[in-house]
Amino acid sequence: MTNINLEELAAHLDVHIKSKNKEEPEDAKLRRFKDKWLFIATIAAICIVFIVCIALMILQPNFAGIALNGIIGLTMALAGYYVRGKS
Repeated sequence: MTNINLEELAAHLDVHIKSKNKEEPEDAKLRRFKDKWLFIATIAAICIVFIVCIALMILQPNFAGIALNGIIGLTMALAGYYVRGKS
């Protein structure tokens, strides 16, 4: 078995740490704009899928199981997002 000397290994590592540059106001404004519209589009897509699943349950009883799975999946995904948080 090979003995590894951690001090020698650490001596060969070249790590530099520097602070992040401040974000320009224009960049921050654009980032917030994009985040806002991404959020709105995502909420709209989730609502549309939820409504389609409800409509399938009501109008096509044969697809009720698939629609219910979709609703449960959406609910669990949203719950997981809020429990874990955005990464």
